[in-house]
Amino acid sequence: MGGLLSALNTGKISLSTNQKAIEVTGNNIANVNNEDYSRQTPELSPTPTLNYKGLFIGTGVKISDITRSQDVFVTNQLQEKYADFGEANAKSSPLSELERVFSISEEGLATEIDKFFDSWQELSVNPGGITERQMVIQQGELLTDAFRDARAALDSVQQNIDDSLVSKVTDININLDALTELNSRIATLKTAGTSPNSFLDQRDAILQDLTESLGVQVYEDEAGMVSVQLPGGVPLVQGSSHLTLTGTVVNGLTQFSIVDENVSIDISVEDVGGEFGGMLDVRDNLIPDLGASLDELAYNIVTSVNTQHQAGVGLDDVSGRSFFADLDPDPAIGIPGACRNMSVALTSTTEVAAGTDTGSGAMVGDNTNALLLASLATQKVINGTTSFTDYYGNLTGQVGLEAAQNNLELSNADDTIVQLKNLRDGVQGVSLEEEMISLMQYQKGFEASAKFLTAVDEMMTMVISMKG
Repeated sequence: MGGLLSALNTGKISLSTNQKAIEVTGNNIANVNNEDYSRQTPELSPTPTLNYKGLFIGTGVKISDITRSQDVFVTNQLQEKYADFGEANAKSSPLSELERVFSISEEGLATEIDKFFDSWQELSVNPGGITERQMVIQQGELLTDAFRDARAALDSVQQNIDDSLVSKVTDININLDALTELNSRIATLKTAGTSPNSFLDQRDAILQDLTESLGVQVYEDEAGMVSVQLPGGVPLVQGSSHLTLTGTVVNGLTQFSIVDENVSIDISVEDVGGEFGGMLDVRDNLIPDLGASLDELAYNIVTSVNTQHQAGVGLDDVSGRSFFADLDPDPAIGIPGACRNMSVALTSTTEVAAGTDTGSGAMVGDNTNALLLASLATQKVINGTTSFTDYYGNLTGQVGLEAAQNNLELSNADDTIVQLKNLRDGVQGVSLEEEMISLMQYQKGFEASAKFLTAVDEMMTMVISMKG
């Protein structure tokens, strides 16, 4: 009976083992469309053998572990590329808006600059004409409106970026909190000798999100816990504790910080990557540079037009008037606010200085100053090297080049991610064909174990009946 009982136990263990293997395979099949799932494989190993009269007889099979398929190198490469993708993808929308602001179209700033100086050219044909003089003033006002609109559009793009960043803070903090909980669970299960496969999948998905959002760097210790820090070295997660991302409005824009109970660390574009790094770069670097360039353009137009206009006289025989309201730059900080403060100073068509001669008889037909003002359109006024339209064209080209370069980086990052995903899926993705083969193998094993148990049961019944 001892041998039959041992055989009966062997069959029971085999039946249970194949059943568990079928469950693992079924779980793989159920997660075939889950991108965050890594294929699991039951590892079968023999149970201890028994010494029977000098012969070592096996006692069955067991599942020693359920392994999680993973390629660490590909996973790390994929996380790095998600940081690049997040940065380029986040910059796409604001750069598209900036291209619209700095477009060369019939309603753009470049057109208004040309129309303004064209109005002086038209005035030179009929320097005494009230209609032509009114047109000069009107085009000047339209030009100031165009500068203010361009500056307002930059401010709007900057504010939209800020709002987008603020909206991401809550999700990031939720991920940081979930990451610390998963760290604790994974470490506890590993200490107990259990494979925390599903928790590892969840953690990888969170790390992917954090990498795309912040470009984080990840380090794993011997206990299975991960530490997370920003590219600039600021820590976010250490074991089962984490810091919190917060934002405080400073001068109209949000200053982001990493805080806990004892410390607060302000972060800038140099400290982060991913979506935050890309949007902060546009918000804090590119847009302020473009705004400063617009202010410089506006200031040069105002000062050069005013200087030439002051050299002429109006129909009222008065000279020395500024066409635009004077802008006084601060030597320490330059000329911020030129776009916003730009305005036409003249209030009457008689104040338009089309000529340079005095005396009412000569002034009506004098167009010398109007011609000089019209010629400013093509003169290299800015820094002695660039005309107004060329300067604006350079700004437009800079934005276009930035957008084109970003689109190229986004396309490259996307292509690389697709390739790395294919490599990863080849290792840890679920293949229905492979799972169906495994399912049939374990099913056959289960059926054979059941038949084995039936045979042993019949033998035991026969032995019992013989003894009776």
